[in-house]
Amino acid sequence: MGNIIGLLENEFPVSVLSFKKEEVKTRDRVFTVPNTLLAMILTAVQQDKTLKNSVDLYYIIHQKHKNQVIEQLERNIQAQKNEDSKSSGKKAGRPKKYNLQLPKSLEKDISLNTAAYSKARDRVPVELVDELFEKSRIEDVKNNYTHWNGYRVFLGDGTYVQMQDTETIREIYEVKHKEIASEGYPQGLLEAIIERGTGQLYSFKLSNRHTSELSLFYDMLDDMPQKSLLLLDDLYNCYEIISKCKRIGVDLVVPAKRERNYEIVEKLGDGDEIIRINTPKNRSKWNGISEKPGKITLRRITCKSPEGEDYVLFITILDRNITKDDIQLLYLTRWDIEIGIREIKTVMNINVLRSKTPEMALKELSISLSAYNLIRKVIYASVKDLPFSPKEDFIYKYYSFNQDIFIDKKGRVYNRWSSGRRRNKTNDIRSDAAESKTKQKI
Repeated sequence: MGNIIGLLENEFPVSVLSFKKEEVKTRDRVFTVPNTLLAMILTAVQQDKTLKNSVDLYYIIHQKHKNQVIEQLERNIQAQKNEDSKSSGKKAGRPKKYNLQLPKSLEKDISLNTAAYSKARDRVPVELVDELFEKSRIEDVKNNYTHWNGYRVFLGDGTYVQMQDTETIREIYEVKHKEIASEGYPQGLLEAIIERGTGQLYSFKLSNRHTSELSLFYDMLDDMPQKSLLLLDDLYNCYEIISKCKRIGVDLVVPAKRERNYEIVEKLGDGDEIIRINTPKNRSKWNGISEKPGKITLRRITCKSPEGEDYVLFITILDRNITKDDIQLLYLTRWDIEIGIREIKTVMNINVLRSKTPEMALKELSISLSAYNLIRKVIYASVKDLPFSPKEDFIYKYYSFNQDIFIDKKGRVYNRWSSGRRRNKTNDIRSDAAESKTKQKI
């Protein structure tokens, strides 16, 4: 199954698998809900995400569990024999038999047919998948990059994922142009919040692409912890988002997208001032219940981009001890989410969701993101105590345990799942030593 599987098992939240059986009404099956969930999480980190490969993984899990049960039963029988041998005198009748009785679900090897496993995936409760995602996150994390002046830093943005062209998927995720259905594949809008410093997904929502990103993000704000600081792009610079952040105790930094009317409350320095904005006359239409009208106090700073262009930042933190330069340097790290989202979609291979029903598509996405969080959790555990920060994000190298590599005539090594090619500096492979379409297994 690859080295990555063993590493993930160390961080997998085992408590997720210990739910009460009455929560899921089922007979004594080979494909139990806990093992099915485990097979799904293992499949998420494989290059081959087919049902056949999932069943192969499940077979390995089943055999491993069967061997563990047999070993435990043998230990119990041996302990019983030892206990019986201590009793004095012989008992009348035939000698006692010590039979090794396996549970019915383990008596036979499972079939490699994918139909039963496909139905087992449908039986996995959505609530269980949600719990897995929540417990895959790192709690109480703190390093030099996760926090800024006592605030826990998060990054937010949205992206699109392609979905399967089925009738049930189209009912929810069909792409329309002027209320007319397009001939292309259905697409979903994925709104994500990533934690800076760990790279983990803290929260996400999936909807159709005709849903406003702001509407999804507005709801996601309810899950943000106190003393959070969100770095966002100019799309989120609207009264409803800023007002709710102020109301629930979450701070944010957003650039200006157009000229905004404001009154200056206090001038702190050149291009640095405390301002007050009023409720706009035209409220956002995406929000059914608007925030209460009122005045909001913000800090407004003018900055210069690395390209030399001027831009404006608004921040809800009014601490005068935080300098203008500190705020500008902080916001430059917002680009991490653009890289992070691309990395998640590439590494977990979720540009296209393979499930054919809306519920299974959501499960597939949630489990893939949980697996990504577990990978990040392992990486964080391995570097958190280092006296220095890694110079590169090595999640690609970490994940490549389960990937195929290919070598062309010039000795260049590349991955089929990657968007580009990279040279292998560790091996000096010449063109005469590698034929076209040579395939190696890591």
